[in-house]
Formats: sequence, structure tokens, C-alpha cells
Amino acid sequence: MLRRSHVWQIALLGLVIGCGEASRLDNTSRKATPTSPEVTTVEQPDLEVIPPRAPSPQNTAARAKNVFANLIKAAESGDAEAWTKLEGELHDLGLAAVPALAERLSDTNNVARELAAMFLAQLGPDASPAAEGLLKLLDDDSTFTRVNAAAALSTFEGYAERVAPVLTELLADDDVNVRITAATSLRNVGPSGAEAVGGLSRSLRDADSRVRAAAATTLGELGKVASSSLTMLRRLDDDEDEQVRTAATRAIKRIDETARTAPVTIPASATE
Repeated sequence: MLRRSHVWQIALLGLVIGCGEASRLDNTSRKATPTSPEVTTVEQPDLEVIPPRAPSPQNTAARAKNVFANLIKAAESGDAEAWTKLEGELHDLGLAAVPALAERLSDTNNVARELAAMFLAQLGPDASPAAEGLLKLLDDDSTFTRVNAAAALSTFEGYAERVAPVLTELLADDDVNVRITAATSLRNVGPSGAEAVGGLSRSLRDADSRVRAAAATTLGELGKVASSSLTMLRRLDDDEDEQVRTAATRAIKRIDETARTAPVTIPASATE
């Protein structure tokens, strides 16, 4: 079976970029390499140009199912070459792959559920039709499946409160990739991330610098609600990792700025 670290690099790429255009599973950013026109020396007859026929929805759905099924086999057999090829095909299918991926969320195969949730997470809000299936995976036995499902749901409108506790719990997981993904995904939950501040602050002491950097960045994104983490963030001034130091410095600045610019709430009793 392919090492999870190889697979997780794919999921993390989409999450760290912030689910922008570069992280979507589509082909809008892929440009075909132009080919040089052939030079002909004989007169060519006029031919009617017949545009290529777009694949039917049925054919696309069948192809998506087939590609994903083969992708699972590649992961389980450790065939990295086949994985890379099939991953590219799944990327090219883009949003058309959502139904096939959503269908495998209820699969009895752990790898199928994990990978389906992972690729849906890369699609961000566009994968929202799969929300119901992803919700059921928040209690999955596999932490890899849980974090992928929570990561996907964190990008959907209206699910922040539901996934924040799940992601917060996963900050303490034994697997470093789970911790990184959980810390990164908490950037998407907005005010609901207030309950995660304690866990993120503890992650600033994580043995892995990538976790520390992700936690610091997320605390900065949370802004004023993360004020209680300032002491811990300042302790990272002398961290051995430059990315951690930079993330901590930016987080401190952002938290301070949001605290100063936040509107002052006047208690109702003060106006009576």
C-alpha cells in the first residue's frame, strides 16, 4: 500500500493553499502544450470540421467510478506510477467526479472512504452535494477518514460548529499528518474556532515544526478570539524553524490588529 505520507501530501496541498483555484480538482489551470503546425505542399480538399462530441453524463459518471476504483487498487498495491496517472485522470474529471466520490463514502473499505473524503476536501465548497455522506464519517473509526471528512465540511457553509470539535480533538492525534490537516482546516471555521484556541495553543509545542507553523497561522486567522494564545506565540520568537517564527510573528500582529479594530460592545444596561 502507498505510504500515507505520499497520499497526504495531496490533501495538504489543497488545504494549505486555501482551496483556491490552484487547489481545485479541475482542469481550468491545465494548458495544453501548443503543437507546431505541419507544412504541407499539396492542395488539401475542403473538409467539414466536425466538433468533438462532449461525453454524456452517463459516460462521465461511469468513467469517474472506474478511475476511482483503480485508484484504490493502486493505493492498496503500492503502485505509485499507476496512482500518479489515475490521480491526474481524477483531477481532469473535476466536479463530475463528485457523485462517484460521494457514493464511496459509505464503502466498507477504509481506504475507499479515506480517499473519497480526501479528494472531496480538495474540491472545497464545490463538493457540498456530498455533505450528508461526509457528516456520517465524523464518527468513523479511522482518524484519517474523520479528518478528511471534517476538512471537507469545514469549507461548506453552515458546518463550522459541527466540525470544530472534531478537528480540535484531532489536533492531539498520533499521526503528524492528521494534526497538520486538523490545524490547517480550523482556519475555515471562523468564530466557531474559539473553542479550538486551547488545543491550537498546545499545538504550538508540537514536536513537528509543520504542526507548530500551521497552528500559529490558524491562531492568527482566528484573530481576537485567539488572544489567550499570545503568550505562547511570543515564546516562538526563538523557535529553531524559520517558518514557525514567521508564522508566530504574523499571528501576533494579526491578533493585535483585530483586537484594536474590533467594535466595542456596549452592554444594554449601560444605555438604560
